[in-house]
Formats: sequence, C-alpha cells, structure tokens
Amino acid sequence: MPRAMTPAQRMMAVLQGKKPDRIPVIPFVQSFAARVAGMPLGEFWSDGDNYFQANYRSMRLFGYEQTPLFGYAACGPWEFGGRIQMPDDRHGATAPVVVESPVKTIDDVDRLEVPTFDGELPGAYGIAAKTAAHCVAHGMPASVQVGSIFSAAAQVAETARFLSWVMTRPDAVHRLMDKVSDLFIGALVYFADRFGPENCMPFQAGPLEANGIISPSQFAELVHPYNLKVNKKIRELGIGTVLMHPCANQNLNLPFYVDMREACNWHGRYIWIFGPETAMAGQMKAFGEHDIICGNIDPQAIAEKSYEDIVDRCKAAIARGKDNPGGFILTPGCEFPAEVAPVKLMALMDAAEQYGRYG
Repeated sequence: MPRAMTPAQRMMAVLQGKKPDRIPVIPFVQSFAARVAGMPLGEFWSDGDNYFQANYRSMRLFGYEQTPLFGYAACGPWEFGGRIQMPDDRHGATAPVVVESPVKTIDDVDRLEVPTFDGELPGAYGIAAKTAAHCVAHGMPASVQVGSIFSAAAQVAETARFLSWVMTRPDAVHRLMDKVSDLFIGALVYFADRFGPENCMPFQAGPLEANGIISPSQFAELVHPYNLKVNKKIRELGIGTVLMHPCANQNLNLPFYVDMREACNWHGRYIWIFGPETAMAGQMKAFGEHDIICGNIDPQAIAEKSYEDIVDRCKAAIARGKDNPGGFILTPGCEFPAEVAPVKLMALMDAAEQYGRYG
C-alpha cells in the first residue's frame, strides 16, 4: 500500500499541476488556532512567534495543508499611522479592529505618507515577518498580505466615508488607492528580498469590491488598475504562487480578474478562494485550466450546521471541483469560524479523506 503524502508533499503536487493522494484542505484557520492552543487572543495576534506556534500546533493536530497566514480584514490603518486594538477574550472581536483611521478628510489623503520598509517594519508587518521566518524555517511559504487594495483603503479612510467618496470624490479614492498599493508593493519587495521570491506566497483578501457594494463599472475604474499594479509587481519579482480571496459576491467581477491574470502575463499559479456567493462553476470556467480552484464551503453553515451536514456540503463541493484541470483544494469561503467545536474542522478533513482521494 502506497505511503500517504505529507501535507507539504500534497500541496507541492497540486502547485506543480500533479495529482496528490487526496485533495488538500486549507481551512482558513486563524483565531480558531488560538483556541486549539489555549492561547489568549491578544497574545496570539500581537506576536509572530505565538501566531506561528498556535497555527502550527493546529496544523499538526488536524493534518491540514494550510501554511500560517498572518493577516486580517482591518489591514492598512496601523501601517499608515492609525490605531488598531488587539482582540481579547472578554469581548466579541476575534481579530484586530480599527480604533482610529488615519484619514478623516480629503486633505488627509494628500498628507498621507507611504511607510517604508527600511528600518522598523510598519504596523503589523513586523508580526507577519516573524511568522514568515518560522514558516520558511519549517519548509512552508512566507505569506504576506498585499490587498485587497480597495478594502484596505476603506479601512485607512474609514469605510462609510471612503464609500461615500467613491460616489462624490473618485479623484481622492484614486490618490488613496495609489498610496495603499505602494505600501503593498513595499511589503512585496521586502519579503521577496528577505525570504527569496521562490519562498513567498502573497495573499490578497477583501469583501468591499463585492457586487452588492460597488458596481462592475466602479470596479473597472477604481479597483482594477490597482490590482494590476500590485500583481504586475508580483510577476516582476518572480513570485510563483498567490492566494486570492475575493470575498462575498464577486460573480460580475470575474472578467476583471481574468484580464488581470492575462495582462500580467502570469506565469505561476493563483489559488482562488472566493466567498460562497461566487459559484464554483463560474470560477472553473474563468480560471480552471490554469489555476487552483477552492471549494468554498459557507462559513455560516460551518458555524450552524451539524458535522453530518458539513460533510455533505464538502462532498458536493469535492464532486464539482475535484477534477478541475488546474487543481482543487477544499476550503471554507472565508475564515474558519473561531468559536466552533473542533468536530466542525474534522468534518472537512473527513470529507477530504472519504471523497477527495485520487487513483
């Protein structure tokens, strides 16, 4: 009987366009790992050593293929001089939240200075770099958050204010997006120089480009140019794998992501984790020949449904995507719920073992 692959071997096979012994599982675990490790959330999020260790122990316990990914939805304000608050176990937040956005007026946009990576790393990037160093030492990629540019800009300027500018001051949105994209390019250059481009896996995640918030024409004008700017830099640096998480309903934005891939003359692999609102069929049609498609199980269902129901949902996703030419990974459609029972994650692993084997 052939020996089972290790998680690292399984992921490498998929990234190389080969069939592993079974489909990999990336459960998008973050704060859930702190609970697994019995670690207070504030200690987990504020220190890269802690963040790595909790995630690594969760990986070993459940056997999934996810490398620790340090990043959170409120990325941006801290790096530009605003303030965030780390979560604690007494309140409801499970990730850092914005306390003060650095941009409050249009004039603030013009005064905003793009942080550099020459000395102390800006904001959360010091924590991310410490996490990444552990990952590389363990043979895993160094992950770095470099988007989404639009969602990050909406944190730098405070979301309601920023979205009002989308309608009334698109010129200010462009100027802010340009500075946020420069921050992310600085992070890309730093991580590629420090860890080697072959060891880096940038990731981009954000929900505010979704079709229920902005129109496709606004996406074309305000989002697409800056996605191109950052992803062309990824291509220029020689980085071969990018984890993309366009959250929520992005069905009408798929053509722009296809164009981005083609305009960058992309040579590597995108791993696409769309929200559950974006159908796998559309993703496979758009990217399936080249890229890895992820089965985007609804996180709300993971939180609310039974073990058996989650296994059934995973089984259906595996049936749809397992034979995608570019490869398939089982994932939730967003972060794995932090407060659920461990058996919910076991459901993903059991489904992959039962229904995701090749050969």
